[in-house]
Amino acid sequence: MTQEAIGKFIAQCREEQKLSVAMLSGRLGVSDKKINSWESGSSMPGPDMFEPLCRVLEIQVSELLSGKKLKDSEKIERGEKAAGAVLATKPLFSVLNILAIILIFVGAAVAIMVWTLPNQFAEKIVPFLLGLTACGLGIAFVVLFKRAVARIEKE
Repeated sequence: MTQEAIGKFIAQCREEQKLSVAMLSGRLGVSDKKINSWESGSSMPGPDMFEPLCRVLEIQVSELLSGKKLKDSEKIERGEKAAGAVLATKPLFSVLNILAIILIFVGAAVAIMVWTLPNQFAEKIVPFLLGLTACGLGIAFVVLFKRAVARIEKE
């Protein structure tokens, strides 16, 4: 679906709800200019706006992204496909989580090995910092992956 078609659909749904651009922008906490850019098709609402926008317009996200009202059978079919796609990503997050844990251990091992070497401080600071950076990135990835999985399970 094109941005322009989705924009026209947003305008149509807004008008069906008897809302002005100002009223919709007030309910969503965005500017009138933002609503106008969505409706003209020059920009799209961000994913964080899908749920609030759909709630105000009394439509479903699948309808918003389709740019049209859907029959119940189409909503069910799209919902099942979306749920399947979400569930399919969960094992990927598990694999990425394992790789992040390996990165933590490798980074820590490099940092410890480099630090314990009898080299001069100047010779070991860069590899030591690289090891710590790898360890820190691994920890950040683990946190992000756990949050993503929790969000998938919640929805």
